[in-house]
Amino acid sequence: MLKLTSPLDEMFSSSKKLILDFSKIKENTPNKENFEKIFNDYKSKNLNPREPVNRQQINDLLINTSGYRYLVGQYGEDRTAMLEDTTAGKAGRVIHMAIDIFSKRLETVYSPCDGVIVRSDYEEGFGEYGNYLIIQPKDCDFYIFFGHLSCNRPVEKLVSSGEAIAKLGDYPDNENGGWSRHLHVQILKALPAKGVTPDGYSTKKDFANNSLIYPNPLDYFPEWKLR
Repeated sequence: MLKLTSPLDEMFSSSKKLILDFSKIKENTPNKENFEKIFNDYKSKNLNPREPVNRQQINDLLINTSGYRYLVGQYGEDRTAMLEDTTAGKAGRVIHMAIDIFSKRLETVYSPCDGVIVRSDYEEGFGEYGNYLIIQPKDCDFYIFFGHLSCNRPVEKLVSSGEAIAKLGDYPDNENGGWSRHLHVQILKALPAKGVTPDGYSTKKDFANNSLIYPNPLDYFPEWKLR
């Protein structure tokens, strides 16, 4: 399999798992790392922890205390509790089909391979992908989807491994779809129709089938060992 390089500086060496499945949070998890406790604290103050400005505040605190540059939301994770009041959650689409890499800064995004940017577009709507790119690695039968980018994304073109291609988008003006700062990384086995974006979440019953369409990105980044 093609060896993909890191799309973010120090991603392989300075990233830590972020547990967003409340049922998987251990009882002895410190309060400052316990997402369920953090969310409940915000709600007790009549603050929505999912609002991008609040979620960024939460992420920044977790990054500062962890000592890592990135926090990584995982593939195949059940985010029922996180999505309870969203369109996806109400439809039962709660299993994450990608990797989310959360950061404090608007990091530069690099091409992880030689290939072609085959799609460069913007998805409108709060809670959508905002600016995104799709790359086809050279001589490969899969695609790499990067979501939640800045508006300064390139047009369709050839790219080289390690080439700077974009920056993370911010939440004001819905540049990144209205999310805290992060990179959505998803592997696609087929190119969607123009104007169509991949499903970021699956229902539980459809996950096995959808995992054939959207396989685990960690299988494509062999050097990335999450702590």
